[in-house]
Amino acid sequence: MKSFFSLIRLIFFNFFIFFIFLGFIELILGSWFKNNFNLRLSSERNIDRIYNFHFKNHKGYSHYIRDDYGFRIKENKINPGLINIVFAGGSTINQKFLNYEETIVGILDNKIKKYKLVNSGVDGMSIIGHINSFDFWYNKINNFKPLYYIFYIGVNDQFIFTSGKTKSIDELKESSLKEQLREYFEANSFLYKQFRIFKSSLFLKYNSQKGVNIVNEKTVVYHERSNDEFNSYIQFQEKKIDYEKYQIYNSYLEKLTNKVIKSGSNIIYLTQTSGHGMNDNLYLISFTIMDHCKKFDLICLNLAKDAGLEYEDFYDHLHLNRRGSIKVSNYLYKNLFNRIN
Repeated sequence: MKSFFSLIRLIFFNFFIFFIFLGFIELILGSWFKNNFNLRLSSERNIDRIYNFHFKNHKGYSHYIRDDYGFRIKENKINPGLINIVFAGGSTINQKFLNYEETIVGILDNKIKKYKLVNSGVDGMSIIGHINSFDFWYNKINNFKPLYYIFYIGVNDQFIFTSGKTKSIDELKESSLKEQLREYFEANSFLYKQFRIFKSSLFLKYNSQKGVNIVNEKTVVYHERSNDEFNSYIQFQEKKIDYEKYQIYNSYLEKLTNKVIKSGSNIIYLTQTSGHGMNDNLYLISFTIMDHCKKFDLICLNLAKDAGLEYEDFYDHLHLNRRGSIKVSNYLYKNLFNRIN
């Protein structure tokens, strides 16, 4: 009996030493004391994930990686001090259901060698979140001084005219303390990060479906649409602008522009259309953006009007497919990057 209890004590002691060892690994290699974000941005950091998506007109796999700074990357961590251009927006620039090299930023990154580009798109984020990002995100990164911030915005800003509530993502945090703590653990744990990488590697090396995230019309916001309802920009040009809404949105643009200028960078705006084409609010937003750019003497492109996007360039009500991404990146390469070289 004495030897039995000695064996139990030995087992418990070894387990204790093992967990102490894991604790030291976490403290040394984890991000617990190496970031300035606290509970903010946790859901957008240290992600390595495989998506298997099944939409009506968009099926396949994508490898989705975000680094410790919250930037979507292809494979390697990016030195913030080397970043020249930051693309910002919502899911329409994040494009998580496309592989990095098929996204707008990825295609441009492959073409443009003079500048180092980075994707900071966050699903669901509106202009309110982009304003907050300077206090909660960008200004928290050491040695981060990009030349340009390019904001591809519009579709997520429409709620400003219909709801007085601020979304939790615009505060760069989760909606409940429980979720904040869970995401904080996942974002900062070294071992959990390695587990995420391991699950992705199983698929990339052995085509294993274990740990793959299944995405379809039932698991994400997805709206069916019809080619007949795709509205062109020109249909709205004769409509009278709602001046009250114009003032509301323009006030947010002024705040965002001032944030960028204060940070020592330059700002560029790109207008948006959707998988349904234009609507009253999107047209108002694009009109306000271009008017704001004229007043502030900014470089801005009315992409919604001039990029020639069509129904076939989207796989759902908001998001570009590979064809649409190529079209937008080619438009930007031709009309934007020759102006800032």
